[in-house]
Amino acid sequence: MEERKAVRPRPSGFYGSLMLAFAALLMYLALPNVGNVVRAATADGVSGSFTASRLSCVAHPGHETCEWSGTFRSTDGRVSREGISLYGSGRGSLTVGKATPAVDVGNPGRVYRPGGSHEWIFTLALLALSYGLLAYLARRHLMPPKPATLVKV
Repeated sequence: MEERKAVRPRPSGFYGSLMLAFAALLMYLALPNVGNVVRAATADGVSGSFTASRLSCVAHPGHETCEWSGTFRSTDGRVSREGISLYGSGRGSLTVGKATPAVDVGNPGRVYRPGGSHEWIFTLALLALSYGLLAYLARRHLMPPKPATLVKV
């Protein structure tokens, strides 16, 4: 009987290109936000107050998401932003004209509560997934194939 080595086939070029494009898209979405989500997580920014003026709600199947928009004014009066949203504000957290402490971390269109936010979790998940895909592709396409099993014929 003769022994032959079976070699594991490499993925097609299309499959690898598709995975590379997906990993690049995930990085494109996540990397520009890293600075803002780190500052938002630690509430590192200009302190001030947010005054609610309008509640916007979107109904999804099974739940509803609401967010207050209004005006942010820094404590020292130097920064004033109108038409800004308060991250994590829900339907019952504010009323029209009510002010609450907030922090401006430089994110366009959004300010945060002084306790920070958990946006970093999603950004970290996107980065981890993109790096994992890249590592997988590098291993599969750059390393020589290893024998899968020995087959006796």
